[in-house]
Formats: sequence, structure tokens, C-alpha cells
Amino acid sequence: KMLKNEQDKNNQDQNQDQNQDQNQDKNQDQNKDKNKDQNQDKKDNDDQKDDQNKDQNKDQNKDQNQDQNQDQNQPPKITPQAAQQMLQAIQNKENETQEKVKREKAKLYERQQREKNW
Repeated sequence: KMLKNEQDKNNQDQNQDQNQDQNQDKNQDQNKDKNKDQNQDKKDNDDQKDDQNKDQNKDQNKDQNQDQNQDQNQPPKITPQAAQQMLQAIQNKENETQEKVKREKAKLYERQQREKNW
């Protein structure tokens, strides 16, 4: 009888251990499922944030492109010193051209004077 009682007790202990193991496994599985769900939710949230960030970046890039296009349509800004130097260079070229034209006219006039003096 004692032997049977001891075996029963051992069996009960084994069953309890098995039940505890099963419960732990179930809890672990449930925790894994919860973690998976939480990770999926987190991933979904991250994806949404990424999408929002991409949209914001696109809007910012579009605004920057519009600003750049407006800048390209406007003539480049020139400093007063640079403008003065360019104007001076143009005037010097014009003066050289005028001198050249005057010399050519003078040569032509001299030829005409010589030809008339025969």
C-alpha cells in the first residue's frame, strides 16, 4: 500500500511538473505571440513614420526646387565693383574701336587728297 501511495505521489509530482512545463511553454508561446504582435505594431508604426517622413522630405525638396527655379529665373546678382569693372572694360573696347575707325577714315581721306592733287 505504501509503495502504491509513493508511486501515486511520484506520478502526481511528474504530472504537476509536466503541467508546469506545459504552462510555461504556453506562457512563453503567448509571450512570443504578444511580442510578435507588439513588434508588428511597432514595425507598422515605424513604417507609417517613415512614410510621413518621406512625404515631408518630398514636400521640402519640392519647395527647395521651386526656390532654386525662382533663383535661376532671376539674373545673377552682381556687386557694384564688378559692374563698374565690366562697364570700364566695355568703354575701353569702344574707345579702341572708335580710334581704329578714325584711323581708317583718316587713311581713306589722305588717299582721296593725293588722288585729287594730280
